[in-house]
Amino acid sequence: MEDGRAEWAELLLGAPVDRAELPNGGLHDAIYASLRQALVMGDLVPGQRFSMRALADRFQTSLIPVRDALKRLVAERGLVMLPNRTVCVPLMTRQTFQELLQVRLSLESKLARRGAELIGRNRVAELAAINDEMQAAVGLNDVKQYLGANYRFHFGLYQSADSAVMLPIVESLWMQVGPFLNAVFTSKGTTLARNNHAEVLKALRRRDSLAAASAIKSDLADAADVILANVEFISDRRDDTNALRSDEQVSAGVRNLARADMNL
Repeated sequence: MEDGRAEWAELLLGAPVDRAELPNGGLHDAIYASLRQALVMGDLVPGQRFSMRALADRFQTSLIPVRDALKRLVAERGLVMLPNRTVCVPLMTRQTFQELLQVRLSLESKLARRGAELIGRNRVAELAAINDEMQAAVGLNDVKQYLGANYRFHFGLYQSADSAVMLPIVESLWMQVGPFLNAVFTSKGTTLARNNHAEVLKALRRRDSLAAASAIKSDLADAADVILANVEFISDRRDDTNALRSDEQVSAGVRNLARADMNL
């Protein structure tokens, strides 16, 4: 999971925000969206740290809109605020990861089933092209392109379900697990994903919603198995002084942001 992309957020977040194109008060929304997308797409990795000042410099703004964006991401468990205005992509216990997986299996299979019932032929063709791009990234050894295409494949299907309730929840879950997806970029992980995505596409062409849901479940479960086999998670023991529980991380993050407010 460690590579040259994992040093500083300012190298990962694309072009600076054009503030001239933003509505009034929209800068912190743009920063929030950029950071959230970086989490979902696996551009940031567990344990990665960067400073509020680095983010402010990257977006060419003051600390205030950066702080406001980080407040939202800390509350959503996407980031943790540490002392000295440093932000960290949170680590996770195996138990938490597996709990997230169970929720994802339930919701994403439902979205896949409903999406398969509503999806049109043009969208299926678009998903096939995205999957081709994803497989090409394997040959290029381009993990960023691979994870980006994987995200677009899944959410291209899920968006076809036209769900105003389940989709935002799934997006939030991906924000938490996205930083771990780099671990899937292995020979075994990419082979499993290729086979599962092929089954998804076959099911969509047949308009077989049950088969589509089953293939998505297999895709999520296989990816999780690869991650669980290759990632070093923090201890599940509650007396482990090296690991904060998720609720303690959020509380600590809110307290640190409050201190930052006082110093701005």
